[in-house]
Amino acid sequence: MSALYKLAAVNNGPETSWNDNHTRLLTRLNDEDIEILQLPSPKCPAKRISTQLCHMPAQKDHSMNPPWRLGICAMEDKALSKASQEVFRRLQVDGLIEVVLFGDKTLLSKTPDEWPICDFLIAFYSDGFPLEKAISYTRLRSPFCYNDLLMQGLLFDRRLCNRLLDHLGVRTPKRLEVNRDGGARAHDWGLVQHVYDRTGLRIPGPGETEATRERSHPPSVSLSEDGNTLLVDGRKLHKPFVEKPVSAEDHNIYIYLPKTAQGTGGGRRLFRKVGNKCSEYDPDLVVPRCITEQNTTSSYVYEPLLNADNGEDVKAYAVGPQYCFAVTRKSPAVTGVVHRDASGKEVRLLTEVSKEEADAAAKISTAFGQSLCGFDIVRNQGKSYVIDVNGWTSVKNQPTFYSQCADILRQTLMSHVADRIAKN
Repeated sequence: MSALYKLAAVNNGPETSWNDNHTRLLTRLNDEDIEILQLPSPKCPAKRISTQLCHMPAQKDHSMNPPWRLGICAMEDKALSKASQEVFRRLQVDGLIEVVLFGDKTLLSKTPDEWPICDFLIAFYSDGFPLEKAISYTRLRSPFCYNDLLMQGLLFDRRLCNRLLDHLGVRTPKRLEVNRDGGARAHDWGLVQHVYDRTGLRIPGPGETEATRERSHPPSVSLSEDGNTLLVDGRKLHKPFVEKPVSAEDHNIYIYLPKTAQGTGGGRRLFRKVGNKCSEYDPDLVVPRCITEQNTTSSYVYEPLLNADNGEDVKAYAVGPQYCFAVTRKSPAVTGVVHRDASGKEVRLLTEVSKEEADAAAKISTAFGQSLCGFDIVRNQGKSYVIDVNGWTSVKNQPTFYSQCADILRQTLMSHVADRIAKN
């Protein structure tokens, strides 16, 4: 029986806890100290998934006797967030499920065959996460995976993500692409086949005709004389429009505003929250990057700026195909100030999910293979548009969501256990 050790807080602080009444425990493995919360999370430049990882021999079924071990395979800054802890704590209250956190040291310094052996696995990407090692681990140990790690490779490219949303019939904004990197394509044939097997969508693979054509015929881009219209190979997009890097890991999104008799033009730079700021106005933001960066391989997606109803974005969270939770926040396209309550927390208000949004949530969770999947919605004149899919995520300060999410994850686990027992 593995010993259980309390987890120390950042910088050798006091012990942390799941909440005021539950002490968070980690399984001590191989009689080594678990060094966590103090390790760096280096950037992971390579996001290509090797086909070889899909063909490693799988381990034979091991015992399914409780307690069942649920591995949390993620970088600590995400796995140990308060929102994540709230879900994981609720999963083990009945004593049937033992939650095991792998930790940064294990993920970064050990080989997959040295990682904890688990019956079930929650694994998701963030900066520094060794995705290929995690895929290798799933092939080696064959745990039941709550989220499809190969499909996470699709989430790195906004163009591929949009293609799948279109294929699913999920409403997205119209868009123009400026591709100087060979165009949207999978970097590995294993992912091409996996996406097709899962969704029926054929995406370009490495070296395919579409990618070759994009490289040999770079797009023609220009700005109209009045500076208010972007032209890409003869197609037009009028300001205001949104400019997104094709990499979903790049959050430097710009909005270009038209110059009119009433407006000064310029634009707004969006970025991850820094203190109380999430965007800032720039009067000199006039010429899109696809024009100023013509001698590079930088590629962008352009979409019309949709006026969000009530000036609010919607953050939605799908838990399997049966549950969708959503909150609103002030859109960073409208204001650069993060709205906070008296306690300093960002104001996010519960909102009812429409049937269309619930259907989109079910399609996204199922097709992308994510038991928990966040995505962003803009509601405009009675219609809902999905503008981004974020993969595994959680929502802050929402006990109802934590309980519902944990219940669904537990039901999924118990259903899988029942199926395995029936087969044996």
